[in-house]
Amino acid sequence: MSSVTFVASVAVLLVASAIIFPSDGITEDILAAICSQTQNQETCEAILESDPRTGSADLPLLSLISLELLSKQADENHSSFVQFRENSTDLDLKRTFGNCVKGYSDMQGKIKVALELSRKRQYKRINELGQMIKLAYSCENGLPSNSTTSGITETMLLTSQTAVYVNQFLITYFG
Repeated sequence: MSSVTFVASVAVLLVASAIIFPSDGITEDILAAICSQTQNQETCEAILESDPRTGSADLPLLSLISLELLSKQADENHSSFVQFRENSTDLDLKRTFGNCVKGYSDMQGKIKVALELSRKRQYKRINELGQMIKLAYSCENGLPSNSTTSGITETMLLTSQTAVYVNQFLITYFG
């Protein structure tokens, strides 16, 4: 097969797949419908759009994207709290950071379950996401008011809300 024939064949396959499996991706209206339910619509949209797949994603992929972003944030926060715990010389603060490490470990496990359910398109069974918000608040509320962790906690809360509302939208959409 010549290279021209090969290129032509690939082009025909790409055009055919676009016709047979059209994907308009997630529209701004869908993002707005999902994110208007959150504490901060612009931040929710920015979180989802931070993944380059969002623009061409269908709703099932958007669920996975939201959960992958949540997993990434939980992993980053977990690592931060491990470092805070290791670097702290105050025993009470070290214990509190240890509680946060445990909370974020719990989150990581729940997110893995949610990712697996999303892969199986079992959106109605993804019911632990609200726990992410409670665990993040629990961690932050245990820390002194002058703690520098509020920024990463806020990011976790907003990312959690985003995943919650994406998956609630899917439950409504798919019935």
